[in-house]
Amino acid sequence: MTTTIHRATTRFARAMMAAVVAVAWVAWPATAQDVAGDGSEVVEVGWDSTVGWLKLGDALREGPAPFAWISEDDAGPSLRGVLNKLEVVATQDHYMGLVIALDRPMLTLTQVSAIGEKIRAIRASGKTVVCFSEEYDTLTYLLASYCDVVVLQRGGAMGLAGLGMEEMYMAGLLEKIGAQADLLQIGKYKGADEQFTRSEPSEAWSENMDALLDDLYASIVDVIAANRGMDVATLEAQMGESWVMGDAEYLRSGLVDRVSSRDLIDVTEVEFGDEFVWDDAMGESMAAMRVNSPMALFGMLFEETEVRPTRPSIAVIHAAGPITSGESTIDGGPFSSESIGSKTMLEALGIARDEEEIKAVVIRLDSPGGSAIASEVIWQAVREVADVKPVFVSIGGMAASGGYYIACGADEVYVMPQTIVGSIGVVSGKIVLGGTYEKLGIGVTRRERGPRSGMFNSVDVFNDEQRAVVRSSMQRIYDQFRDRVVTGRGNRLTDIDAVDAGRLFTGRQAVANGMADEVGGLGDAIAAAAERAGLAPDSYGVIDLPQPMSFQEYLSELMGNTVRSPGVGASADGLAAVELARGVMGDQAWAQVARTLDGLLMLRDESVLTIMPTALILD
Repeated sequence: MTTTIHRATTRFARAMMAAVVAVAWVAWPATAQDVAGDGSEVVEVGWDSTVGWLKLGDALREGPAPFAWISEDDAGPSLRGVLNKLEVVATQDHYMGLVIALDRPMLTLTQVSAIGEKIRAIRASGKTVVCFSEEYDTLTYLLASYCDVVVLQRGGAMGLAGLGMEEMYMAGLLEKIGAQADLLQIGKYKGADEQFTRSEPSEAWSENMDALLDDLYASIVDVIAANRGMDVATLEAQMGESWVMGDAEYLRSGLVDRVSSRDLIDVTEVEFGDEFVWDDAMGESMAAMRVNSPMALFGMLFEETEVRPTRPSIAVIHAAGPITSGESTIDGGPFSSESIGSKTMLEALGIARDEEEIKAVVIRLDSPGGSAIASEVIWQAVREVADVKPVFVSIGGMAASGGYYIACGADEVYVMPQTIVGSIGVVSGKIVLGGTYEKLGIGVTRRERGPRSGMFNSVDVFNDEQRAVVRSSMQRIYDQFRDRVVTGRGNRLTDIDAVDAGRLFTGRQAVANGMADEVGGLGDAIAAAAERAGLAPDSYGVIDLPQPMSFQEYLSELMGNTVRSPGVGASADGLAAVELARGVMGDQAWAQVARTLDGLLMLRDESVLTIMPTALILD
């Protein structure tokens, strides 16, 4: 089959026109048609002359679209969507290769690794992958290093740096305002109290963080060096010089293969020839529903969402954010954007257990932990499903403390090399504000009835009896946490003492020490779960749980004032402070800080938490 097209003036123009054609309901492969009628040469291009075009900018969504009436496209690009497109290029013979255009994407380390492995698959199929950017930082260059050809825009810039972490210790600040942190932890390496009670880290916390940072950094430079055919020492030297190089130096250093103008003609002519078709759909359906009447639109909006797979399927249960009791939320609290609710998880796991056509379950997990009670409830539900069908966990950026608690309920745990796991330990305590009240001239009178009624008051530190009670409660939950890890991991984890007490590990360290089973992404976990369930490749579907909220559900919650919007109940000054912090730190860093802050706020309602109390921000 061939498609008649006019040779476009530039390859960039072909890509732009492909998008226009797609809007006109043309099925893939997208074809670029110059219909200007200017008498330009007509070229016959076959299906084997297609080049994929993938633009990455902003952030990639991890889960499905949150609302049923919003399409995946309208909800923003997702990691799964990108990986599916790359899979099409790797497996469909009519593709010659792929061009990836980077527009300052906000990707995580684990997302870069997942995309990189798909790029490897495309190259292994004999196709060429080109990466183009106006500028490269360390993360975008890590992604580019997986490609055959790294292209920098002429006159562009590179600023390759190692990893840095900043830890804030606020004991001095609390002292100035008259406050005091009265926190307890179980786990030598947990670090729960240090940022509030110290002005610098303890030896144990430094040991924990240094080991984690060492492996995270090594996982980046080792991959880049191997991908670019350099040794690590040479790469590090070039990284240091990249800040002051120009085009000629970038080429001589081996950091980039080509410098080019934005139209990429001089690159694509060499790599793909002069006659090919751009495709920015890459298997994604470009057709959309046409609604011809208001009543049809009304009916579509109020259609109930229901899980009824019609063929053998794998259920992917999405769980991201702090772990709480009750419902999961899209806007999880004063700071973070989402939470994992035990009630929502139980409902999703129940559907996955009882639906006959769901043959296996994959939990896509990304959490710093949170409620110890909710973590235990979810762990039990995971085990109930695992008794009747395979349950795998695919961890994104993190499964720490309560997040890892949940993961240990699964049959197998998949991680990316830079995933952070561990922090087996518990946290309790309070911030005592008696001195602050005094400085502000606030008098506080407490009235108490019954046992332990004043234990978590905001005025006084714990007395000896209260401290003993809190620590006893913490020890019970900590012992239960350890038991759940040992039960779930079995003989794959040879020494629980070597990995607990709040220690943190990267994904590849976790596989080595038995805390996880395989290095791989969500797609790998789905494929492995399907194989465990006896399903042949391409014989099963994939459904997402929890199901997106229907429009009717949204309206019901809205009318009941239960739909939470950012900062509900917060003052204007508080909202301004949050937005300022988000702006200064950036969306990615803020997302991690926000999850931890919302998790720590649970101490208002629960005396003991399974949460990693420190946000890890890498720069």
